Amino acid sequence: MKRTILFSLLVTLGFSGEAAATTTGLRKILNLGCSTNDSTCWVEVEGAAAGPTGCSSTSLRWSTASANGKSILSLLTGAFLAGKQVRFEVTDGNCFDAQPMYPTFGYINFI
Repeated sequence: MKRTILFSLLVTLGFSGEAAATTTGLRKILNLGCSTNDSTCWVEVEGAAAGPTGCSSTSLRWSTASANGKSILSLLTGAFLAGKQVRFEVTDGNCFDAQPMYPTFGYINFI
C-alpha cells in the first residue's frame, strides 16, 4: 500500500530529466514547519548541505500551494513523527522561487 501511494505521488508530481538531479540519501528530519504568512514550508535535515551552489543548505523549501505540496507536508510529518529517514531529490539549479537562498526538491521517498 505504501509503495502504491508513493508511486502514485511520484507519477503525479512528475519530474523532468532536463536538469541533473542529486539525491540526498536518507536523512533524519530535525525540524519541519510552515509559515502562517504564505504557503512556504521547510524541512531541516541532518547531514551535509544539499542543492545547487547558489542555495545549498540543510533546510529545503517547498510550497503547499504547488501541486501535491500538501501531500508532501503530510508525508514528511508522518515520517518525522515515525522517526523515518527521508531521501530528497534536489534538481541542480533549482532554488526555491520565494526564498532563493534555499533549495527545493522534486520528490521524496522513505523506508
